[in-house]
Amino acid sequence: MIGESRAIPEGGGAMSVAEIERGLARLRANDDGTLGARASVLNLIVVTDEESAEGVARIINELSGRYPSRALVMIADPEEGRTNLEIGLSVFCNTRGGAGTNVCAEVVTIHVEGPPAEHLESLAGPLLIPDLPVFLWYPNGDIPASPRCDGMAALAGRIVLDTGAVEDTEGSLRAVAELVSYEETPAVGDLQWAALSTWRSLVADLFAPPERACELGKIRRVEVQYAPDARSRALLFSGWLSSCLGWRPESASRAENGGRELVFSGPSGPVTVRLTPNESDAALRRVRIFCDDEYTFEVSRSRESTDARSAVLRGDEVVGERTVHLGPSDTGALLGEELRLVGRDEVYEAALRRAVEILGR
Repeated sequence: MIGESRAIPEGGGAMSVAEIERGLARLRANDDGTLGARASVLNLIVVTDEESAEGVARIINELSGRYPSRALVMIADPEEGRTNLEIGLSVFCNTRGGAGTNVCAEVVTIHVEGPPAEHLESLAGPLLIPDLPVFLWYPNGDIPASPRCDGMAALAGRIVLDTGAVEDTEGSLRAVAELVSYEETPAVGDLQWAALSTWRSLVADLFAPPERACELGKIRRVEVQYAPDARSRALLFSGWLSSCLGWRPESASRAENGGRELVFSGPSGPVTVRLTPNESDAALRRVRIFCDDEYTFEVSRSRESTDARSAVLRGDEVVGERTVHLGPSDTGALLGEELRLVGRDEVYEAALRRAVEILGR
C-alpha cells in the first residue's frame, strides 16, 4: 500500500460547505483525470491546539489505511479578540490491490478565533458525512461538558479522551466520571484504558485454569509499579481489579514517593493494594498478586522491552510462565483501538467509578 498526501493549505479564509466539498474532490483527482474513491468508514472530529495539530495530522494519516475517515481538525482560540476563520484541506490516498485503486481519507483543518470558537459544532456539523459513526477526540486531556451544554459532545456517538495527558490525573478522572454519569452522554473511551487491554488480559489469564480460579478469593496483597506519568493507568487498573472481584474501598493513604496504599474489604477478607511510582520507560512495570497460601501471580515488563512476562510462582518456584508481545502503545495505536468500538464499555465505566471512589478515601 502506497500513501500520498495532497493538500490545499490554510490561508483561504472562510469557505462554504459546497466549496469545501469541491476542494476535497479536486484533491482526490488523479493525474489521469479519474477520481480517487472516498472510502470513509467514520467521521473523526479532533479538538486540539496549534502545537498538537501537526502530530494529530500525522496520526490521522497513519490510521487512514485501516480507518479511512473524514477528519475535522478543530483548532480553536475563543480568547482571541478578533474573529478569524481559516480552512485547510488535505487528503491522504492509498493505492490498494493489483488494480491500483486509489482510496482517499480526507482532513479538513479549521482554525477559528474569537466568539465562533465557542460554537465549534456549528462549523463541524454540516461537514459530517451522513450515516457514518462520529468519533470526537480530545488529544490534550480536555474533557467536554454534558451534551446538554456542549454542542460538540452532542454530535458524537463516541468521545475519546486521554486522562494521562494532563498533570492533574485525579481531577481528570473525576471529570470523566462526571461526564459518564449523565444519561445523555454517548459512549466514552480513554486511551489510558485502551493501553491496559493486554495487561488486563494477561492478569485474567493467570486465573483462567479451573485449578487457579479458587486463588482469586485468597488474594491478600497487590503491588503495582508504574511510571510517574502513568498514574491514570495504575488507578484504572486498581479500579478494574477491585470492581471485578467485588472489593469495597475502605481507606487510602499517600506514600512519600507519591504512591498510594489502598485497603479494600473483599468477600473473604481485607486486601491491600500498593501503587508505587517507578523510574521506568514502561508505563506499567510490574503487577504482583499475593495470595494467602504460597502462590504469587505476576505480570511484568522489562525495561525497553515490548514483551510482557506472566508467571505463577509457588514459593520461589516458577510453576507457569509465558511471554507475550505487547504490540505498539503509541497514541495512534491506542486511538485505532478506540475507533473499533461504538457502544458503551461497561467494564471501563465500572473501573472508572471505582477509581474515583478510591480517590475519595
